[in-house]
Amino acid sequence: MNDVAPNEEMSSAPRRHNGPISRRLLAIARTVRSDEPSVGELFDGLESEGLGLTLLLLTLPALIPLPGPFGMVFGTLVALVALQILFGAERLWLPETLRRRPVPQRLLRNVIRAGLDWAGFAERGLREERLVWLTGRPARMLLALPLLLMAVTIILPIPMGNVMPALALIAASIGFMACDGLAVLVSILIAMAAVVWTAVLLYTGAAAADYAATLLARLAVQLRAMLESVGVDLGFAAGVATAFAIATGIAALAFWIQAVRHRRRPRTVADPAQDPRERTRAMTRRGRGLVAAASIATVAAAVCIATRFMLTGWI
Repeated sequence: MNDVAPNEEMSSAPRRHNGPISRRLLAIARTVRSDEPSVGELFDGLESEGLGLTLLLLTLPALIPLPGPFGMVFGTLVALVALQILFGAERLWLPETLRRRPVPQRLLRNVIRAGLDWAGFAERGLREERLVWLTGRPARMLLALPLLLMAVTIILPIPMGNVMPALALIAASIGFMACDGLAVLVSILIAMAAVVWTAVLLYTGAAAADYAATLLARLAVQLRAMLESVGVDLGFAAGVATAFAIATGIAALAFWIQAVRHRRRPRTVADPAQDPRERTRAMTRRGRGLVAAASIATVAAAVCIATRFMLTGWI
């Protein structure tokens, strides 16, 4: 980054940029002089605070309260960082091929600017060197165990199970970056609540799954008995359900593709005489309509598949 970059970052920073996280972000802009600094140079400049920044960046996508790839991928990456902290790493270890990769100057400026905007709000309740013994290397090594537990919890496919562990990780990462032990202490309390919350979700989820399986089995028996009583062949009915499942599945896929294309379509391609606000509202209504149609078709496909399983005795 050239010498002008720090001034640009300071001029684009929010009204408050004297907090601990803001100062570290500005220090990156001052210390890295090359046009395209490498990933290794950036994290070397952050030193131990780079561990907290990495935890923060990897945890934010895991806040999505749905099981699936987000929790599995980012939870695994968070677990790898937690293992490095557990073994006493002072700075983030990265493969040499990744360390040598350049970071575009424009991307770095945008990241620092966005980080400064975010830090202006996050630093309101932070204070440097508060309960500093909770942010040192020995404390970080001990805290790596609950961090690792939170990462494993995020990996588990539990609906709504990502939020509490992710909040604990975010509080810990902010505490490490700002050297604020109180934020780290808050992360420990959130982690304890997350363990209780995960146990509740596991217990209620198991009970709900057992109840749903029993209910579906009863519905399957009643459905087959009803069709047989009116003389409908179960094999023919299963074939009709399969055909409807395929048709609605294709329709759902088509609607989802159209919704994605609509979202990516430039909004400037339209009648220039039309009012921009009305054009935006029309585009929004169309996008919502496509998503609604895709969702309805997806649910219909799922119902047809479940009906087919009930008719063939799989449920």
